Amino acid sequence: MRSPGRLPIAGAFVKQFLDRAKCPPGKAATILERVGLDLASVSDPSLRVSEHQFTRILMALARASRDEFWGMATTPIPLGTFRMFCRLVANCRTVGEALTVGSRFYQLFIQDFAVKVTKTPELSVIWLKLRSHQLNPMRRHEMQGAALFIIYQLMCWLTDRRLPVESVHFAFSEGPHSADPLKAYETTVVRFDEPYTSLHVRHHLLALPVLADERRMRRFLSEQRHSMLVRFHDQHRIDDKVKAILRRSLGKHVELEDVASSLHMTAVTLRRRLAEECGMTYSDLRDAARREAALEMVSDSQTKFEGIASELGFAEYSTFHRAFRRWTGSSPTEYREQASRKA
Repeated sequence: MRSPGRLPIAGAFVKQFLDRAKCPPGKAATILERVGLDLASVSDPSLRVSEHQFTRILMALARASRDEFWGMATTPIPLGTFRMFCRLVANCRTVGEALTVGSRFYQLFIQDFAVKVTKTPELSVIWLKLRSHQLNPMRRHEMQGAALFIIYQLMCWLTDRRLPVESVHFAFSEGPHSADPLKAYETTVVRFDEPYTSLHVRHHLLALPVLADERRMRRFLSEQRHSMLVRFHDQHRIDDKVKAILRRSLGKHVELEDVASSLHMTAVTLRRRLAEECGMTYSDLRDAARREAALEMVSDSQTKFEGIASELGFAEYSTFHRAFRRWTGSSPTEYREQASRKA
């Protein structure tokens, strides 16, 4: 857990991205000045920066270097590629489909690695297959770490939640600042010096529906879309706290004022923070919490649909059925069958 007052990202990562993007000193100084830093400060081992500062630096570096992967790969990724990618995966039905489509799309631009998905009897493994060894070992390790981080953040963004991970594996040794990005992963199992850099997740997570509808996509692309890189890094965001309270009260009608009181703030303050920090309303989050619970419960082949509807607070099964189809495009029966086939 983050210490009170301690900023979440080590300044060493700022220096790493500046170096990889080959940002000239003059340009680097200008970028850093805009977020309240200077060139001398990034060499200070005690430097910590906020998510907001780091996001602004990454966006500015991408524009300055004309490379959306900040010099991590052997060839640059042209500006605008990420926007096209988001539009592409938003049309996918499930997380697994989005990973497959996204991997094929980025293979047009990245020759160093490919994203693969392999299934074992117990888990699905999302791993990086190296296709080139042109980079030196240090740069190759940084590239793999950044790529896996982005893949996980993308999965969270597509489902609008922090996804649980059984374990995270890295094909390199632990570094002095490895702990910072590892806070983003919802797991307690991290292994280094493994054969491949990979995420190990439960099968049903790849069957979760993509929730990037047109309204949410427009909002995302109109804002600082690179904030996806830190959106799920902060485990103390107000919307996550609200959803946690709502998940503990499934089936009950919880008013905004009650949640605000639990968070020791007024209803007005809670509304404002939700709008400013995540562009969502309390009603949006209440629906999201109910939806997430429904997907998990329907994926469990042992739970009866009528019982799920009742536990989630639906007066009638038919109302739950309509809501579930609105959330996923499938009936509960169809969704469970799809999840079973993918297991």
